[in-house]
Amino acid sequence: MADRISRNVAIFQTMQSLRRIFKAIQNYSHEVSNQYGITGPQLWVLKTVLENENLPVGKLSEKMYLHPSTISGVIDRLERKGYVSRDRYQEDRRVVMVQLTPKGKRLAKRAPNPVQGKMIHGLRQLRKEKLTFIHQSVQTLVDIMEAQNLKVTFFFDQE
Repeated sequence: MADRISRNVAIFQTMQSLRRIFKAIQNYSHEVSNQYGITGPQLWVLKTVLENENLPVGKLSEKMYLHPSTISGVIDRLERKGYVSRDRYQEDRRVVMVQLTPKGKRLAKRAPNPVQGKMIHGLRQLRKEKLTFIHQSVQTLVDIMEAQNLKVTFFFDQE
């Protein structure tokens, strides 16, 4: 009987923890949109470029753990809003560099840090064993939800 209760408690607490994570990301996205007029992913791009100066699109996608095609659409929207510019790298014209405009730099400096960035920073700080355990656990949840083939971009965004 005690084993059944602890399983139920573990399931309850796991579901509550997932709800808290989703809610934190959702709250952040709404706050950024309402206060700054951009999406959470757009702010995440701005903050990442701010931290790293000029970045090639490929490096930006690596730092954000996203596919370059996902990043390109966000950069397009930020460029239309006047927050970033793209330039071809002088030594290799195939490489596209992303840099903040003065307007983008001002926004990136005053806006809060991206919640996805907090998660990545925290995961990077973990010991390899703990990170592997979390990775395997999350993969198991993906399997349970039969979500292996869903195309994903950003949390709670229409990017």
